[in-house]
Amino acid sequence: MVIVCFFLFWQVAPTGLDSALRAVEAHEYGDAVDILDGILLSDSTDVTARYLRAIALREQGRNPTLLNRIQRFLSRSERDFEFILTQDSSFQDILLQYGILKRYRNDLQRAIKLGEAQLNYRPDLDHTLPTLLSFYWRYIVTHDSEEARQWLRGQSGVLAPLFLGRTYERQGMFSAAEQIYNTSDDLPTTITLLARARLEFARVQWEAGTRAVEEAISSLDSRVAALVLFEDIKMIARPTEVAMFEEIYDPAEYQDYFNVFWNRRNPMPAAPYNARMVEHYRRLRIAEQDYLFNGFRSWFRSEFTSLESYFPPTYLLSSDYTDRGIIFLRHGEPDDYTMGESNSWLYHDSLMVFHFAPTCIAQICGITDHFVPSPRGPTFASSIVGLDELDAERISAKYLMDGLSTDRHQWPTDTRSWSVPYVLGAFRGMEGQTLVEMYYQIPIHESRSSSESDSIHVEAGFAVHSMDWKGIHYIREHHVYTLGAPLRVNRFQVDLPSEEFHVAFHAREVDDVHVHASRFTYTVSEFTEIGLQMSDILLADSLDALPDASAREDLILYVNPSGEFSQPAVPLIYYEIYNLSKAPDGQTRYEVSYSLIPDESAQQGAITLQTSEQRGIDDSPIVYLSMDMGEANFGSYTLDVHIDDLITGTAVSSTREVTLSRKE
Repeated sequence: MVIVCFFLFWQVAPTGLDSALRAVEAHEYGDAVDILDGILLSDSTDVTARYLRAIALREQGRNPTLLNRIQRFLSRSERDFEFILTQDSSFQDILLQYGILKRYRNDLQRAIKLGEAQLNYRPDLDHTLPTLLSFYWRYIVTHDSEEARQWLRGQSGVLAPLFLGRTYERQGMFSAAEQIYNTSDDLPTTITLLARARLEFARVQWEAGTRAVEEAISSLDSRVAALVLFEDIKMIARPTEVAMFEEIYDPAEYQDYFNVFWNRRNPMPAAPYNARMVEHYRRLRIAEQDYLFNGFRSWFRSEFTSLESYFPPTYLLSSDYTDRGIIFLRHGEPDDYTMGESNSWLYHDSLMVFHFAPTCIAQICGITDHFVPSPRGPTFASSIVGLDELDAERISAKYLMDGLSTDRHQWPTDTRSWSVPYVLGAFRGMEGQTLVEMYYQIPIHESRSSSESDSIHVEAGFAVHSMDWKGIHYIREHHVYTLGAPLRVNRFQVDLPSEEFHVAFHAREVDDVHVHASRFTYTVSEFTEIGLQMSDILLADSLDALPDASAREDLILYVNPSGEFSQPAVPLIYYEIYNLSKAPDGQTRYEVSYSLIPDESAQQGAITLQTSEQRGIDDSPIVYLSMDMGEANFGSYTLDVHIDDLITGTAVSSTREVTLSRKE
């Protein structure tokens, strides 16, 4: 967690104070102090000016160039806070602001007591509870657990039991933590649910942890609760998400915000747990142990990092962690790394590299390992890290901006990728909707069940979200497969409007580590009642049909979702034609041609498989036929089906990828 930004309150301010306030809000603390010093020369009892100067001096003390300046600024700030307390201890949020100063001095026990007092005096202030939570959190992660428990047991504050439980949880004493959480009835709902979520994730109870977070989201009823929940995720938020959060005040909008936040990141949205959420809380536990930073973020550390323009605003949201910890929280363990005078982390999928090394200026070391522009010692290819120091700084600045504005999911290290073929098809549905079907085939021959059973339990899921990540459709199925049995194909169906959607499909072994997860954008075709149109093509190994089948319901298609057929291949082709025109005799007349178009690497040209003229009385027929592709060589092709309405002269076509391989 991190100390939230200070908040200032008053109705009307004189011109000088107004200028000082603007300077403080702009983080121009030196200017603010100069203005306020002038005001206080005229009236040293001005409580508002003292309040502003105390904050400005406190924040100015976070960016020292000499060690003694830290104490000088903080000591001056403390004198102003003490003066205000003697005049009016209920002034605005003075107790909390003073608590932040104590946190800067690492006097966390005093900071907690001041925060608790502020909560009692002014429970209406939104930022008090989240900041107090950060005081408690920093106390337990920087102190021995037994020492922390001894002190927390003696505290009467409402949050003390919660963090007493957290000390047990951090040591793996989960039952003791659970007992405390279950009996802490005075805690706000959001705080209790998040504590239980962390506990369940630590126990590897992923579904229970996900449910607890989802309950916390659905229970949001105030900005305070939303701020508490935001503290748990802000270290992986994007700049646009941070800006969006700051504009929300309605509880329903907060719920939408957090649901969208996790939907956007979840690789398996139809699963009973959120895999990205699981990974996030795993990283948090590790970061609290290995990457904690107990100092101040400042921009003076090196020539490279002295420019704040290198960093998006999300950088400071993770100021409780080292720079390596910030990258770890967003992107997980690196795919490769080097060690030397500096450490470099490489991420293959996003092709980003981050260099970390200590830098000390004037005997002041800001962060033990922080960002540096170029590697020192062993490194990666120059095309990745830069050709020279200037190029390295340019590339590193880009990596920093990208890396601190994005995040990525990682599967557990023992996870094995599953190659699950699937195919989507769109057909005219009911009441103006489009029927979207997904066919998939579980490769059970790739599985090696961890048990001695001859069967495997597979969960498959299909999810649809709107383009703004609102949930539209979720379905999850469970299948038991016998190892060595013939492969079978399963299907998901959903009716959708003709819009663009985010679609996700996953399949995983429930008792093993095989996982397949795909997410993609899908535009749903529109099938109207007028004008010649055609559905998608499905390729099947075979089908069962009732006599004189004329409707989809009369068929059972054994779809081949991989689109791969062994030569000599005779796949079955299925599609639907809509809105053919009729001649005066009531019949349709159209021409159908089938062609195979090889990929660019092939030596041969397009192959016409068949052309025929058709007649009928149905203006929207279903078509299924076996197609001999024996003339084609092995390789990848695009099957093109072209329809010409011979009555109107209009035409339509549809394509599907097909692969012809050698028969094993």
